[in-house]
Amino acid sequence: MNSSQTKSDKRESETLESGDSDRKRPCSANDSGASDAGDGQDDNRRTSRRKKGKNQEDSDSKTGGEKGKGDAMKPESANSVKSEKDDEGEQDSEQDDPTGISLPGLEGAAFQSRLPFDKMTATEAACFPDVAGGLPQTQKVFLHVRNRLLQLWLDNPKQQLLYENALPLVEAPYNSDAPLVMRVHSFLERHGLINFGIFKRLKAPPAVKHGKVIVIGAGIAGLAAAQQMQQFGMEVIVLESRDRVGGRIATFRKSSYIADLGAMVVTGLGGNPVTVLSKQINMELHKIHQKCPLYESNGSTVPKDKDEMVEREFNRLLEATSYLSHQLDFNYAGGRPVSLGQALEWVIKLQEKNVKDKQIQHWRAVINLQDRLKTNQNNMISLQDTIQELHKHCQDFNNKQNITTNKDITAEFEARSKLRDLSRACREWDQLLEQQKEIEEKLQELEASPPSDVYLSSRDRQILDWHFANLEFANATPLSNLSLKHWDQDDDFEFTGSHLTGRCSSVHCMPWSFAVCPARRKPLHLLHLPTCRDHLSASLISGKKKKKISSKGNVAAGPVYYVAWRAAALAPPVPSLSYPIRWRVCNLIYFVLLPEISS
Repeated sequence: MNSSQTKSDKRESETLESGDSDRKRPCSANDSGASDAGDGQDDNRRTSRRKKGKNQEDSDSKTGGEKGKGDAMKPESANSVKSEKDDEGEQDSEQDDPTGISLPGLEGAAFQSRLPFDKMTATEAACFPDVAGGLPQTQKVFLHVRNRLLQLWLDNPKQQLLYENALPLVEAPYNSDAPLVMRVHSFLERHGLINFGIFKRLKAPPAVKHGKVIVIGAGIAGLAAAQQMQQFGMEVIVLESRDRVGGRIATFRKSSYIADLGAMVVTGLGGNPVTVLSKQINMELHKIHQKCPLYESNGSTVPKDKDEMVEREFNRLLEATSYLSHQLDFNYAGGRPVSLGQALEWVIKLQEKNVKDKQIQHWRAVINLQDRLKTNQNNMISLQDTIQELHKHCQDFNNKQNITTNKDITAEFEARSKLRDLSRACREWDQLLEQQKEIEEKLQELEASPPSDVYLSSRDRQILDWHFANLEFANATPLSNLSLKHWDQDDDFEFTGSHLTGRCSSVHCMPWSFAVCPARRKPLHLLHLPTCRDHLSASLISGKKKKKISSKGNVAAGPVYYVAWRAAALAPPVPSLSYPIRWRVCNLIYFVLLPEISS
C-alpha cells in the first residue's frame, strides 16, 4: 500500500467531515482498578459515552483522537525528531501528581472514597434513618464526621484506623457525640471504605469465628473480599484452579524479559481504591506515554491527517449510535435487542446512502446550471440577432441623413426609437454576459470538487476496522455481543486522572500482597466440586489424608487458604480464557504497539 495519499484517496476521504468529540477510550473489561493494556486517553467525557481504546493522553493535552497517534509519513528534520523524542520522554517520565486529584481536605477525601461531599447516600440514609430524618444540623455533623474519618484513613492507609484513635482527631464540636462517631466508623469499616487492603493491624480480628466461607477464585476481587471477611471474623477458604494468585493480573517472566498477560493499566486514580493499595505497598506508578502510532503492513506509519480523520469519523459513529439509543430509544428491531455492532453497521450503511444522495444532488445541481447556461446562451443568440438588426437600421438612417438635406420627422422619430431599443438591448446583453460568467464559475466549481464516490475508501475502512477491533479489545467481546443500550453504562462511574502503569510490571504485586497476609496451605487437588448454590462441598486429598470442606450459605470471592483443582472437574466446565476478539482485517493490515500480550 502506497504510504502517500493518492488523489483518489483524497477525494474518497473528503466525506469524512470533521466533527471533534471527546473520546472516552475503552477501559478494559478485565479491570477492577487495574485495566487491561490498550487503554485510552483520559478524556473528560463525552456526549456519546464511549470507552477508551488507545493509550491515553492527559486531559490537558490533545483530546481529539483516541489518542496521540502516528505522525504523517514525511521526512522530518533531525531537530524535529529530537524534539519529539524529548517531549515523549518528558511525558513518559512525568510523575507530578499522577492522581490528577486537586480536591483538598474533606471534599477530596469524600471524592476519593466515591461519596458525595455534602449529602448522604441512599445506603447511608437507610443505615442512619435518625440522621436522614433529623435536622439539617444533624446531617451536617454526620457528613463532617464521615468525611473526617475518611480523611484520617487516606492520610495514613498503612495503619488500621481505630475508633479510639480517631475520636480525639475529630474537631470539636463534631466529636461531642461519641456514639455517632462510633456508628459512622463502624459503617465505613463494614462497607470497606476504611481499613481495607494491606495495612498494619492494631487490633486482632475476633477470635470467635462467626461462620465459614469458601471463596472461588484467587483473583484480586476474591483476595480482597476474603481478607475483608476474615477481618470481620469469618473463617475463609479460597479455591483457586491455577498454581498462582492474581487471576487476570498475570506477569510472564523469562530470563530478563517481563511481559504482562492481563490487567496492567490503572485507569485513573481519582476515586480508585487502587490509590490506597499503591500507597500501602509502595507501588511506583507512571503515566503511560501519549504516542500511539498506527502501522501499516509495510511497517510505515499511517499518515497523521488520515489517522485523525478516520478517528473523528469513528467518534461520530459512536455518537450516532448513542443518539439512536438514548434519544430516539431505538434499542429493539424485530423484537430482539440491537447490538452495538449492528447499530454501527446500520449507521455506516446510512452514511453510504447519504453519500449517494449527495452525489445525486451534486449532479442535479450540475444539470440545473447547465440548463440555465443553455437558456442564457439561447437568449444571448436571440438578443444578438436583435442587436444586429437594430444596429443596421440605425446605420441606414444615418446614411440617408447624410445624403439628403430634407428631414423626415417620422423617420427621425423611428430612428431614435430604434436607437433606444438598441441601447436597452446592449444593457440586457451585458446582464446576460454577466450571468453567463457567474453560471460558468459555479459550474466549474462544482465540476472541480465533486462529492466522494464512497463513504469510506478501502484504506479508510481498514483503519476504521482497527478502531472497531480496539473497542472489542477494550470490552473483551465482539461488538455483536455488546448491547447498544447498556454497553457503556459504566461510563459515568469511571475513575478520573491519568492512566498509569507500574514499573517492571509491579501491578502484579497487588494480589501477591494480599496473598502473603494469611497463612497459606499447600495446594491440594480437588476430587469433586458440586455446583449447588446452597451447599458447596469439596473433597480434598493432601498426601494420605482426606478432608472434606463444606460451606452453607454465602459463597463469595477472596483469600486465606488456597486449594487447587483441575478445571476439568467442574460442571459446567470453566469457560475458555482464549482471547475473544475476531479481527475484522484478516491480514491485520493495521496494528499498534499495545502494552499487552494476549494468550
